[in-house]
Amino acid sequence: MDRVGTPYAWMLDTREMVLQKRYLPVVGRLLWERLEKHDIDFVAGYTLAAHPLAVAVMYASGHTVDGVLIRRSPKENGLCKLVEGPDIPAGARVALVDDLVNSGDTLKQAVAALRPFGCQVVAAGVLIDYELEGAEWLRAEGIALEALFTLAELGVSARAPQPWEPLWVVENVNGGEYRAPKSIPHVGPERIHVGSDRGFMLCFDRSGNELWRYAVRDKERGVHSSPCVREGRVYFGAYDGYLYCVEDGKLVWETRPGQWIGSSPALWGDRLYVGIEYGQSGGGLLCADASTGKRLWEAPAADYMHASPIVDEQRGQAIVGANDNVLRAVDLQDGSVRWEHETGGALKAWASVDADGTCFAGSFDGHLYAVDAATGDLRWRRKLSQNLYCTPVLTGDLVLACGHSGRLVAMDRATGHVRWVAATHGPTVGGPALIGEEVMTTSVEGWVMRFACADGAPLGGYKAGAKMMGAPGVGAGLACVVDFTGKMHAFSV
Repeated sequence: MDRVGTPYAWMLDTREMVLQKRYLPVVGRLLWERLEKHDIDFVAGYTLAAHPLAVAVMYASGHTVDGVLIRRSPKENGLCKLVEGPDIPAGARVALVDDLVNSGDTLKQAVAALRPFGCQVVAAGVLIDYELEGAEWLRAEGIALEALFTLAELGVSARAPQPWEPLWVVENVNGGEYRAPKSIPHVGPERIHVGSDRGFMLCFDRSGNELWRYAVRDKERGVHSSPCVREGRVYFGAYDGYLYCVEDGKLVWETRPGQWIGSSPALWGDRLYVGIEYGQSGGGLLCADASTGKRLWEAPAADYMHASPIVDEQRGQAIVGANDNVLRAVDLQDGSVRWEHETGGALKAWASVDADGTCFAGSFDGHLYAVDAATGDLRWRRKLSQNLYCTPVLTGDLVLACGHSGRLVAMDRATGHVRWVAATHGPTVGGPALIGEEVMTTSVEGWVMRFACADGAPLGGYKAGAKMMGAPGVGAGLACVVDFTGKMHAFSV
C-alpha cells in the first residue's frame, strides 16, 4: 500500500537488485551517463534507497563529483546533521538520485533539505519513473528528470484488481482479536467445518446455514486448530488441551494429551498426528489411534509445537516444525526422528513437500527453507519477510509464500530465484491457497486477493474491513475465510 492506504496492484523491490555487487556499479554507470550532461558538482541521495545510488554515481563519475547523504530527520546526537558529507558551496549544481519517482514526496523533501545551502538542484536521476505526479512536479520546478525506465517500459501497468464480492457472509463464527491465527475452514462437497475461538466446532452447509455446533470443555480458551475431516468424522484440538473426534455434532471420543493444542491434526491410515504443548515442559508430536484417541507414541520437541504436521507418505514420515526452531521428520510408525534441520526462528505453520522430494517451510527468521525431504539437508533458503507464518503452496515449478512484508512471492522450486512478486495489501498470516490456476490470499489489513499463478497479475480483490489471520479454506468450487469480527466470507472459485 502507499502511505495513505491505497493498495498497489504490484510491488517492485529495487533494493534487492541494487545492493548486489554485480549490479550496483552498472546502475551507477547508467545514472552517471544520464546526469553527466548537466555539469553537476554534487550528487545527493535522500534516505535508504538513494544512499547506495549516490555513492555509485560518485565512483562512476571518475571522482569528478562529490556526494552528500540526506537523513529523514537530523541526527539526535553528535553534530545533529540533516545532510551528511562535505559542505555544499552556494551556487553548486546538484543532482538528486533515487530508485523511483512516484508521488515525488522524497524528492521534495530532499530539495527542502538542500535549500539552506543556496545550491541549484538541476536534475534527478532515478531507476524508474512512474509517470505520475512526481514527474509533473519536477517539470514544474525546472528539474530535469533522467529515468532509466518507465513502468510501461518494464511491462508493468497500474492494474487495479477487479471487485470480487462474496456469495454469502455468516456472523458470530469467532469472538474477536487474538494473536494466534484463526481455524482454517475445511470446505467439503456438502459441508463446511471450522473452529471457533468462542469454544465450538461449527458445521455449515454450503449456503452458510448452520447445521450443528459442538462445545469444547473450556469454551474460554477456544478452538484455533483447523479441522481434519474423514468420512463424516471431524478431528481437532482445542486450547483446553483436549483432542476431539466429533461426528454429526456428537462426541465420538476425547483425550487430553497436553495443556494446550493449537496444532491441526493430520491423518494417515488409522493414525492421527498432532502437535502438543506442555506448559514449561515444551511440546511434541503425538500419534494417536484415530478410532479411539489412544496414545501410541510421542516425539518430543524442546519447545511448544504450534505447527501442524504433514504426512510425507512417500518416505513414511511426518514433517513438523516447532518453537525450538527445528524442522524435523519422524517415522510414521514408531516416532523415531529421521532428521532435524535447525533454522533461525520458530516454525509455526505447515510445511509442504513436492514430488521431487523437496520440503519447503517458513521460519520466524523470515526465511523460506527448501530442504531435502529424505535427509533434511539444505538445498536453498530465501529471506522473504520479518517473520514467516506461512504454509508454502506448490504449483507447476513454483513455490509461493507470503509473510509480514505484504508480498506474495513466487520462486523457482529448484533454485529459489524469484519469478514474480505481488502485493497482498498487508501482512499475511497463514499463507496462500491455490484455486486452479490462481492463488488466493488474505491479509491482516482485511483484504482478500486473487492472483494469476503464471505472473502474479491481480484478478480480484475484496476488502472485508477486518483483520484476517489464517489461510483460505478451498474445496469443490468454494473458498471460505474468517475475520476477527467473527464473520466467515464465502466466495465462488
